[in-house]
Amino acid sequence: MTRNAKIITALLVLLFILTGFFREFVFLNVNEQMRVTYYNSPDNFVSPSMHWLGSISYTSLYYLKWILTAVFILIFAGMAAVIVKLIFQDKKLIRISILTYLLIFATSFLFYLIGALFGNTETTYAIARFLAGLAESPALLIILVGAFTIIRRN
Repeated sequence: MTRNAKIITALLVLLFILTGFFREFVFLNVNEQMRVTYYNSPDNFVSPSMHWLGSISYTSLYYLKWILTAVFILIFAGMAAVIVKLIFQDKKLIRISILTYLLIFATSFLFYLIGALFGNTETTYAIARFLAGLAESPALLIILVGAFTIIRRN
């Protein structure tokens, strides 16, 4: 790996981490606005930059979270693919990375759907949330890079 590729990779990893913090900021504010809207609460701790969420209904906020989850997973999958490309220069590993992110999102959605169909979202939501959280954090990228490194060495 060239020096420029190492610098670009480091910057992308930093961007990946910063995107995770931004994602957390967005979701914390959406969840807070959902609380305020649902309970008609006078105490509002939504960030001033996110007060526009107050004009959105509770149901719309709920579905917005699904859209945001999908969008952030796509963003993280895209960044992970670029990082894997820079590190390994292997199209097969890039495809595996993208497929892994998409499969984890699909599995997460499937767990939630199964819980909804059987009226037991309390049990399956924890699994669905864990899987989505895995794809929306640096953890999956670390696992993929580690696995690909081990595969390459063997």
